[in-house]
Amino acid sequence: MAGIDAGDYIEELLYCIKKKDTVKAKVLLRHFDKVDEKAQRRFIFELGRSDEDFSLPLLASLLSENPDLCAKVPTLRQMLIRKFIDEPSALPEILDNPKTSNKRIFVEIAGEICSGMTVPSLINILRTDSDKELIIAALNSLGEISSSEAANAVTDFLYSRDKETIFAAVRALRKIASPVAIQRLAERMGTDSQMDLLILDVFAEVQDKTSIEKLNETLISHYALIRNYGKKKLVEVGPKAVPLLIGNLLYDDPDILIHTLNVLASIGDKSAIGPVRKLLFNEPKDPNVRFAAYEALGMLPLEKGAYILSSGLADPVENVCMAAARAINKNYNDVLSTGIKNLISERGTGFHKIIRTIIDAEADNVFLDIIKDELSCKYAVAYLKNKAHKDLRAHFDALLRRMGFSDLAERMQQKDSEEKASSSSSLKIYVVDDSRMILSVYRTILHKLEYESELFEFPAAALEKVKKSKPDILITDLNMPEITGIELIAQLRKQYSRKELPIIMVTTQNEVQDNEAAHSAGVNVIMNKPFDENSLQKAIKSVLT
Repeated sequence: MAGIDAGDYIEELLYCIKKKDTVKAKVLLRHFDKVDEKAQRRFIFELGRSDEDFSLPLLASLLSENPDLCAKVPTLRQMLIRKFIDEPSALPEILDNPKTSNKRIFVEIAGEICSGMTVPSLINILRTDSDKELIIAALNSLGEISSSEAANAVTDFLYSRDKETIFAAVRALRKIASPVAIQRLAERMGTDSQMDLLILDVFAEVQDKTSIEKLNETLISHYALIRNYGKKKLVEVGPKAVPLLIGNLLYDDPDILIHTLNVLASIGDKSAIGPVRKLLFNEPKDPNVRFAAYEALGMLPLEKGAYILSSGLADPVENVCMAAARAINKNYNDVLSTGIKNLISERGTGFHKIIRTIIDAEADNVFLDIIKDELSCKYAVAYLKNKAHKDLRAHFDALLRRMGFSDLAERMQQKDSEEKASSSSSLKIYVVDDSRMILSVYRTILHKLEYESELFEFPAAALEKVKKSKPDILITDLNMPEITGIELIAQLRKQYSRKELPIIMVTTQNEVQDNEAAHSAGVNVIMNKPFDENSLQKAIKSVLT
């Protein structure tokens, strides 16, 4: 300890404090590292008891020379915070002093106490300093202080070459959340998907007019990852986003309409019912739009005007009919019952199709109503016995027995030999789609084509199953919230080549960027919705050859 007595050292300090002798106190500071830890702690304690105008410059000098001191003496940081709260003007003076080295602790304290007086000093650090850690600390503190004055200075670091610095700038602008800050974040999007997702998180958190507009714009993004993440965030925003989403229904673009309907369905706000119903009344040409509209009405709290759903059973596209059947089932009432009974009473070519659709869609309420009609009951039992997928037969068997129709359940059971013959299949196909309705459509069509299918609502579950048992073909949707079809394909290709596991990607869109990304990931064939028995069979045969 170089001959320095700890007791004398502290006595000298107490004398300096009493006389407010800053010059002599600074001399003592030079020998701080030459006394033992106990004396160091006492030194800091006594300084902490003294007036701020005397102690703060000395503590700043001490920290400049000993940057690790706060870690060694945890009470020091709290002492500084308390003193700067009592004397707020001292902190910007220390930050502005060119002789203050190791400013990081003071920059961090500025953020912890949310000192608005330090904003100009922190902005000056951003503009003049080159130390990465200090700049990130200044960005963090400006975010905590949340002064709109700092928005433009922080924005400059959105274009840094260092990703960690960019992320700090994004976080700061999120907390500032002024119109300028949000606009600057919006302008930064489009060059880095990871950055874009972080910015979308900001928009979903801030939820001002500009933020919701920017989230809405993701619905027309050329990239599936951004679209799906934007949709997820709009659902999180909830009813606040509904007015803007309803405005989207006035456009003629099928992709915008489909994505908007998906989001409105997930939000479930009843104010969307009228606009969706009006969209259907205008008979959109694209069957994917009609499908999404019926699917949305099946998820919305429909009370009045449910009669429009019955017309969906007469749609020329099977997928649309099934979506309408599900929506009817959820909202089933006397009006819908009368409408459906009128449709099937005509006994025309549409009669059988309607019965099949009700069964394939697992529309239990409608099914229990129509079997009261003798002819409808006879056809329904015959279809379940001879044509329907075994899972459907099991579903309706349980329903009929539960509702007291055991005799009908017995009539639709196949003999063991018939069951064995119908279950033989040349191909095993996995299908991945986040829409349960679409999965039902796949199940029905693949069964008709005499293929064995296994359905997955969640891509992660499909990945796990493929690891254990490889199918002959895998079919995946493009737009899925957690893992997109492109990401799923890329992960599968780490395990199997195009030849080992043919993959068909199905989408409502025909985006060049998505298609290129899918081919780069390793897709075999891209198929557009809506699909039917013929188009799906054609796609399957194409990947096999």
